Amino acid sequence: MDEVREYGANGFRKHQVVVETGDGKWANPIPVEFIKDSIEQSKGLKKGEKVSIEARISGREWQGKDGVTKWFTSISGFKIQSEGGAAPAKDADSSSFDTFDEYDDGVEDDVPF
Repeated sequence: MDEVREYGANGFRKHQVVVETGDGKWANPIPVEFIKDSIEQSKGLKKGEKVSIEARISGREWQGKDGVTKWFTSISGFKIQSEGGAAPAKDADSSSFDTFDEYDDGVEDDVPF
């Protein structure tokens, strides 16, 4: 698990958690991002804990200075449930599904995300 990080002048926050999936024979680590209110749910996770995560998948196109277009996929978690059947953590409100455009601080980065 990563620490909660803050980006840009407007204080956009993100918490990345790497989830291990699969049958244990083959490693299949998947990074899941939590933003806004969903961060409160992800901060309580512990390494090795078995959970189900509801998420949305989004894609993004980015064109570098060299003119090459690249595509990026991100997984944004919004609900976490313990595999032990415990009550789910507080659901994030719908504002957690806003686009990243609202966080644009007008600074052109070389990094696509």
